Amino acid sequence: MELVPARYERHIFVCINEKLNNGEIIDDCCAKKGSEQILKKLREHVNNKGLVHKYNITKTKCLGHCKEGPTIAVYPEGFIFRKVSLDDTDKIISEFLQ
Repeated sequence: MELVPARYERHIFVCINEKLNNGEIIDDCCAKKGSEQILKKLREHVNNKGLVHKYNITKTKCLGHCKEGPTIAVYPEGFIFRKVSLDDTDKIISEFLQ
């Protein structure tokens, strides 16, 4: 095992989980509520501003808030944002990705 220091100032996880019922994505999951577009917008900001060595934007599976999704977790702060819309990403960018 090798321990290395974290190289990111902040790590943001965006839930893109798909919950299935009989092969169909159900409404109560982040994927059905636009989380892929949120992930894309956050990543585009980080890439376009040259911040990839400072911030890591990671897609993840369930963060445990499906009915209140899309859900985003921000570390090291330990914040969970629920019911995130594409418009909300501007606030997340201004507060956590500058």
